[in-house]
Amino acid sequence: MTERVGRLERRLGVQDYKLNALLDVTRAINSSATEEDLLGRFRRSLAEHLHIDRLALYVSGEAGGARLVVSTGCAGTLPEAVSPSAAGWPAVTSDRGEGFDVEVPVLLQGEPVAVLYAGIAEEGHGVSPVVKHFKFIQTLTNVLVVALKNRQFAENALRQEATRRELELAAELQAMLVPTEWPEDKDVDLSALYRPHREVGGDYYDVFAVNPNVLAFCMADVSGKGISAAFVMSNFQANVRTAFQFGGTDLEVAVRGLNARVMESARGEKYITLFIALYDRTTRRMRYVNSGHNPPLLMLPDGTAVGLHFGSVGLGMFPELPSIEVGDVEIPRGSVLVCYTDGLVEQEDAEGIPFGNTRLESAVRERRGMGAAAIQAGVLAGLEAFRGATPAFDDTALLTAAFR
Repeated sequence: MTERVGRLERRLGVQDYKLNALLDVTRAINSSATEEDLLGRFRRSLAEHLHIDRLALYVSGEAGGARLVVSTGCAGTLPEAVSPSAAGWPAVTSDRGEGFDVEVPVLLQGEPVAVLYAGIAEEGHGVSPVVKHFKFIQTLTNVLVVALKNRQFAENALRQEATRRELELAAELQAMLVPTEWPEDKDVDLSALYRPHREVGGDYYDVFAVNPNVLAFCMADVSGKGISAAFVMSNFQANVRTAFQFGGTDLEVAVRGLNARVMESARGEKYITLFIALYDRTTRRMRYVNSGHNPPLLMLPDGTAVGLHFGSVGLGMFPELPSIEVGDVEIPRGSVLVCYTDGLVEQEDAEGIPFGNTRLESAVRERRGMGAAAIQAGVLAGLEAFRGATPAFDDTALLTAAFR
């Protein structure tokens, strides 16, 4: 009789322990305990009363497979990650050959999200506690893993919200960078647009007066996407204006100064491609520097297409630009200048063929003699017809100037 009472008390004690263990982990989850604390409670719950002193818990992550989040009882090293197959979770041993009695899979909406490998360090007599308490171990592991996954989902949601807000801020900053209206000019008719892709980048264009006789044309593109690219470009825009604020027209000096400013602000992590040109109304000549940018198209009144290639490497690639070659072209009445970023000419159709410079030239040639807005609309119509249902792959910026 006394022995039966003792067995009953031990059984009730174990059941009481199991309930308390579940309550302990649940309270820790509700109190927003750290992941480290939760895993520590889980490990102690199995070891102190059930004597399950060898275990390894793997929990799935975003990249696939499952990472090792907690282990104990193995003197050797365990694999850092495992992956389920059609046959289930693989058997795991340490590099010293230490293994486990059972694998306890955890499913979430029918998908494997975790596995607990459990066993005892020293073999005893009778049924292994891992086998005896399998259902409880499975329940406790499920509670823990669901809590960990919910935290992961919440953290992912916060990251997604932060990313969404960052893109909103970048879009607002981008909208401030590119002019939407141009003052009436007796010598130049202007039109421009910017079409952002899913991720906001750092495309930028501008036209401004250096002095009464000289107009500056600028088109630039910063490497990378998001708010960081937009901030780099906003700083660059201010530096471009500053480089010419006192009426200076030395392009080489200005570009070398801009390269230094990009190195300071981007610290070698980003670079900027730039086309900068100064048009003199009195001489009808344009001097320019192309720093690694897509060569703008100059369409002459007779339909001759001129690519503006001369310049340097991109800004921010080197502390000092190795060399700068300043281009110089005549701008007859009726000429058209088209500046653009790579989202225009590199846009592909359904067969993977890029729009390219030849199609751009044809669209501009057909509309020479028209106003800048009409020429630009023709280029965009040609681009849309070419790509069809193929989605845009990058930002597109376009600046068109028709010279009177």
